[in-house]
This record gives sequence, structure tokens and C-alpha cells, in this order.
Amino acid sequence: MTDAVTAALEELRPASTRFSVAVGTPARSELDRSRTRLQERKFTAADASRRLGLPILDSELAGWASEWSVSARGHKTDAESLLWVLPTTEPAELRVNLAEWLQDAIADEGVSDAVPPCPGHSHPMRPEVHKGQAWWACPTNGPVRPWAATTA
Repeated sequence: MTDAVTAALEELRPASTRFSVAVGTPARSELDRSRTRLQERKFTAADASRRLGLPILDSELAGWASEWSVSARGHKTDAESLLWVLPTTEPAELRVNLAEWLQDAIADEGVSDAVPPCPGHSHPMRPEVHKGQAWWACPTNGPVRPWAATTA
């Protein structure tokens, strides 16, 4: 989760330096709900391990399948934005979701520049999953480049 947040922040520099971003852990009630959902869906630690590319133990599965909070607090406005994410989301999709959320937070912080700028246009590029990786795309012309900070 932290790697995905770091990658999104790197891609949105320098505007992303206007924020403090923190990743929280799931609350006990969320862990309990996750255990119930996991039993119903028969999602296993092996499934999570394959998706994340990490060894996940059965005892850790509920934490990985629970929503985690990611908060961004602006330095200028002191406004806080909150996003709930699942660590078991495909890595490229997770990075894209975080970047979209951070782009909104950057705009809410009063940044009027296109972040990141789209080559030859006045609008920002938008994050998207392309070829299984996080890419920046022109809303008009499609994929422009993969993220420099990641290869997942």
C-alpha cells in the first residue's frame, strides 16, 4: 500500500509535495466484516498472494482484504481528503485509483496547473491501466507514457 502511495506521489511531483499523506490500518469492525466476506467468497491467502505477488499467510488475509484508509492533508488549506482502498486491488489499478484521488486533492488545494501536464494540451494527463501497468494518458489521444516510478 505504501509503495503505491509513494509511486502516485512521485508521479504528481512537485504538486504532491503540498500534502502530508498517511496510510491507516483497518478498524476491528472492518476486519470482522472482511473475515465474513472472505468465508462467503472463498477468497484464500493463496489468491491474495498471487494477486499481490507477496507471500500472504492465512492469519494475515483479513487485513489484506479489508479497506485501508489513505488520507491527504493539504499544507495550504489544511483540508483533508480520505480514500478507502483494498490492498488486494491489482497493483496498477491501485496506483491509478490513488493518482486520480490525489489529482482531485491537488485541485482542491488550489493548484490550477495541469498535473501532470499533457504534452501539447492545457489539460492534465489522466492515470489509466494500460498493458497491465499504470500509464498517463491524454483524455483526447490516449496513452502517453508508463509511470516512471513503477513497472507493475
